[in-house]
Amino acid sequence: MLKAELYSDVGDYRAQNEDAGGIFYNQTNQQLLVICDGMGGHQAGEVAANYVVDALKERFESENLIEAHQAEAWLKRVLQSINHELFYLAEENPSYRGMGTTCVCALIYDHHIVVANIGDSRAYLINERNCDQITIDHTFVNQLVMLGEITEEEAYHHPRRHIITKVMGTDKLVTPDIFVNKTKFYQYLLLNSDGLTDYVRTEEMHEILREARDIKEAGTLLLNLAREVEAKDNISFIIAEIAGEPV
Repeated sequence: MLKAELYSDVGDYRAQNEDAGGIFYNQTNQQLLVICDGMGGHQAGEVAANYVVDALKERFESENLIEAHQAEAWLKRVLQSINHELFYLAEENPSYRGMGTTCVCALIYDHHIVVANIGDSRAYLINERNCDQITIDHTFVNQLVMLGEITEEEAYHHPRRHIITKVMGTDKLVTPDIFVNKTKFYQYLLLNSDGLTDYVRTEEMHEILREARDIKEAGTLLLNLAREVEAKDNISFIIAEIAGEPV
């Protein structure tokens, strides 16, 4: 199993932490990493994020071996089921109406990972040369980037960059994106909420992970940098070591 560390900080601008995350193990010690970023008034974002993390934890810990060929279907089925529950929780509680959460999660195997994402929380694979985002943001500005209407740099400063086009909980049906990636030539896996990457540039993250002695030092440095640049959001991420080969 991978060495992994979870970091989550409310930051200096929010009254509560609406992010949630976890590192979980099933009955055969397989590993699932999860980051969620909730949204909605009256603490509803916190409720949504924690609901999804707790539900994933419960389902995963009750599982035995999930074979590699079952992973994509398992993640899709479980996330759709949890989304359905979250949607009806909001419908039945007026104070939770409109709540939702992003979710990025990774199921770990010996030589590859299976990642699911809904929203704009991200997954990166990192080695000495590259810091590769393997998820696709479900956001308004990312659609503009993919259409060639704005550049990535323009997206970074766009006034509507926080508009998310897909989350868990706001619609009865949701379909996660699923990504399968080999990990042979990577040293780290990073999952994060946008409170990190909206304020810390990819090249800055890459430099820290390249130069840190271990994931504990890297995590502390990333969190400190996000606070130094005055991230105006909750900051949450998981760093996991991968037994890859240098490039």
